[in-house]
Amino acid sequence: MNAKKMLIGIVLSSLLAALTGCTSTPGEQGKVQNNYSKEIIRDELNSDKGLSKITWSPDNKKVIYLQKDIDDNNIMDKIYLWKVGEEKAEVVKEVSKEIYSFIWSPDNQYFLISKQQGGKYENNIVKAKILAEEKYKLVSTDLPVWSPDSLSLAFSNEEKDSGEEWGSLEVYTIKTNKREFIWRARNTQYRVEFWDKEGNISYKEVYKGVEARKTTKNIRPSISGVHLGDNRDQVKTALGNDYKEIPPTGETGHFPEQVYRWDYNKGYKIFFGEKSGKVIEIIAAFPQAETNLGVKIGDSADKVFKTYRPQYIEPESIHGGKLIGIFKVEGAAALYFDFVMKEGESQFSDEIKSESKVERMILTYPEHMDDSF
Repeated sequence: MNAKKMLIGIVLSSLLAALTGCTSTPGEQGKVQNNYSKEIIRDELNSDKGLSKITWSPDNKKVIYLQKDIDDNNIMDKIYLWKVGEEKAEVVKEVSKEIYSFIWSPDNQYFLISKQQGGKYENNIVKAKILAEEKYKLVSTDLPVWSPDSLSLAFSNEEKDSGEEWGSLEVYTIKTNKREFIWRARNTQYRVEFWDKEGNISYKEVYKGVEARKTTKNIRPSISGVHLGDNRDQVKTALGNDYKEIPPTGETGHFPEQVYRWDYNKGYKIFFGEKSGKVIEIIAAFPQAETNLGVKIGDSADKVFKTYRPQYIEPESIHGGKLIGIFKVEGAAALYFDFVMKEGESQFSDEIKSESKVERMILTYPEHMDDSF
């Protein structure tokens, strides 16, 4: 009996010793439980002096970083993505030895790899889950800014056109793979600063050396629900099918390409580019025609100016003089309010009375008006 008790005691002692041996220190216990937590990954990354541009996702579950190759004979560095909970990081891609920045989308699904080169940025959009790059590469003069819903990017760019410097503020939408102008102007530079949850895009504008801070929205101005860039079906949805189509005549007129024209009995003329199939000009004289800000045919000049002047400018023409009643609006477009004037008068040279009525509205592009602003 004593021998049996001794044997049980030895077994219990052995088990207790085994359990005691398996007990970890607080630090080790944290490492086991966290299975490569953010803190562990962060400490490892911070201890490696060969790493830079360590950029965590907004939810702190993923981190991108650049590892420089210490071998001077190797011309390539590597970009890595490390996910919390995983033992090792994944290689995103090998890159040349340039200056890079990384920017996460607010929803943690995408990140930008922005390479600075020659005064511009080349931006690759990468889907974080599968490390797949979007085909389209954005070129910008500053780092792009994500929309709050992570569906779009706002960015600035500059280019030469016919020997002149043009600046632009644009938006790229991932789903449609399209970029669209918000603003485009001669001798003007833009820089996007942020895009808030209310849809306001804050930016700097520099025109002739004068800097101004402004805000805008990613909207498309319209007349009676029709926008520049709409297709035929979208126009039918807005205005119906009661139109007569005038095919291209062989002459382009003031347009860059030949056009189809839809004449509505209501008093609308819609011009489509022959090749693009998109709306490139809208002319409205129908009494119920209305802009997206609520100005209608028959409204007074006073209402027009009170509605549009706080938000938009009436630009200077390249031919000289201010273009009264023509507003530079989103989409790099022009919205022209044609007022009833006395015979022989012009709204560009004569005073527009506050009670003068709108008799026609045109939504188009400046170049279609033989102007540039």
